[in-house]
Amino acid sequence: MKQLFKQTIRTASLILILSTALLSQAAADEIVLDNGDRLTGRIIAVKDGILTIETSYSEPIKITFSSVREMTSTEPVALHLTSGEIIKGTIKPVAERRLEVAAGPEREAVVIDQKTIVVLNPPPKPPVTWKGSVTLGGNKQDGNTNTMNLSIGAQAIRRSKNDRISANFLYNRAEEDGSRTAENTFGQLKYDYFLTTTWYLLLDISMLVDEFRDINLRTVVGPGIGYQVWEQEDKALGLEAGLSYFSEDRDVAADDNWLTARLAANFMYRVYRSSIFTDLLTIYPSLDKTGEYTLRNEAALATGIGADWAFKLSNIWERDSDPAPDIKKDDLTWILGLQYSF
Repeated sequence: MKQLFKQTIRTASLILILSTALLSQAAADEIVLDNGDRLTGRIIAVKDGILTIETSYSEPIKITFSSVREMTSTEPVALHLTSGEIIKGTIKPVAERRLEVAAGPEREAVVIDQKTIVVLNPPPKPPVTWKGSVTLGGNKQDGNTNTMNLSIGAQAIRRSKNDRISANFLYNRAEEDGSRTAENTFGQLKYDYFLTTTWYLLLDISMLVDEFRDINLRTVVGPGIGYQVWEQEDKALGLEAGLSYFSEDRDVAADDNWLTARLAANFMYRVYRSSIFTDLLTIYPSLDKTGEYTLRNEAALATGIGADWAFKLSNIWERDSDPAPDIKKDDLTWILGLQYSF
């Protein structure tokens, strides 16, 4: 009797193990290739023409999606189609390279062509956050020469799939023997709305205060269109054109305002692993007076020194082809500072 009980326990355990294995096998996703090979496991994703399947006997396997003849899933998958439609459900083959997607909420089962699948199970989109940097530069010298220079700058950008917001701020102050020799504040805010992956509409506003150049307040605002040539981690280039309303409130010269064109280029290139060169050039050619223009170019080289810190060397060139009386056409500013990125 005791022996029969042990035998019954062994038989039941064996049946349970075999049943679990069979159920596991039956519940597995399956793909069939053009050459007849079959792979079972869990279909993870399809992206950039590559299907990834996870198996119990190896690392995830990557297969060219065009070589897949049939697919079956036991769990619902998210399919992004060439039409822009997104459907979810389990899939099974109904013909070569044709799939039936099981019915979903308020939707009947549908049959689709595999060629219309752009992405399967895309990764969740990262939250849209602000990225940018804060830079502090300056020096102070006492003794035979009493000088002080201070510079505070900040840049921030928020990029989503459809739009981009960027902001720029810079304050400079210089003193010699207790008297100010320079002081100016610049701010810019720009909004870009992407019509396609490369073309975008924009609205830009910038302001400048610089009493040493007889500018109580310069305001430039206007719309435009841009083309994103590159937008990658190691290089970026955007070209822009538009119209702007240009207004200047001055102390000595007469106040003035006019309509101007706006041409701009925003360039970034990773020179080395930890060094990034950037250049933002903006030109405002006059529409009324041929040959007259205002220009601002801000070039910078930031070299990482660890974590989120970097040394930053900037050069700002500003040119007014028709300045106020006794004001030079060109202003050059060099800034060496410590930058923190966030």
